[in-house]
Amino acid sequence: MAETTLVTAVEGPNGTAEVREVPEVLPGGGQRFQYSVTHKGKTETYKSMGEAYIVAGEKAGTPT
Repeated sequence: MAETTLVTAVEGPNGTAEVREVPEVLPGGGQRFQYSVTHKGKTETYKSMGEAYIVAGEKAGTPT
């Protein structure tokens, strides 16, 4: 598994939601990124950082 990088952590009344950048190696040697949100032990993956950041705010209870 590729190593992830913490982008931000959103804190709120529902706890902390972490947004991480997840590299994905493409056939032919290219690379693209997906973004994961982890909150209360559950991780979901999104195609854009913007979407992941909004979801992190919703989960934490702090609009972003």
